[in-house]
Amino acid sequence: MKKLYLLIPVICLLSLKPANAQFEQGKIMVSVASTLGLGEYGTDLMSLGFTTRKIKDSGGDVNTTYSTINFNLLPRVGYFVIDNLAVGAALQVGFSLQKSKDSDYKDSESLLAIGPFARYYYPLEKIYPFVEANVGFGTWKEKWSNGSEGDDKEGLFSYGVGIGASKPVGENVLIDALVGYMSQSWKDPDNDYKYVYGTIGLRIGITILFGQ
Repeated sequence: MKKLYLLIPVICLLSLKPANAQFEQGKIMVSVASTLGLGEYGTDLMSLGFTTRKIKDSGGDVNTTYSTINFNLLPRVGYFVIDNLAVGAALQVGFSLQKSKDSDYKDSESLLAIGPFARYYYPLEKIYPFVEANVGFGTWKEKWSNGSEGDDKEGLFSYGVGIGASKPVGENVLIDALVGYMSQSWKDPDNDYKYVYGTIGLRIGITILFGQ
């Protein structure tokens, strides 16, 4: 019975009449987005914003205050190989800087990855649902200083899947929202540890269509 309930929204979606073709074969899509993550790694590096963090003792006195600036950009270019299905290349750029206001401590992380992605639309009259998947290969770097300096650099692998919807705001301009899961991992050659981060997050962006 539970499976039947889960199928009801899918059946309703498929029963709706698709709109006239908006994503014809041969068109090109260019988009850029930023991700708001839920989880330790997601909010630290894969987000957009400014954060302050204070550490207080049992008496309520502030011992240490940190400030963090972080952002990411997810530009991508795709080509519609058939109607409604775009494939292409996606770039992932992330940066995070954390500084202590009470000491010389400073830590920065940067991420750069590129890889293929695919997005399939089911265009309706006023909104265009889609599913998307991507894979990325790149580099993660960290630099820190606290009296002395150090750095680290590792190879990175990532993948993500999600569902979303696009809302047209012009003839060839769309606002996108996607909820999905992203996994990122890298291996430390010094101790043979493998670090794996999983993030459930919301991605907001804009897409522009070119061609035909």
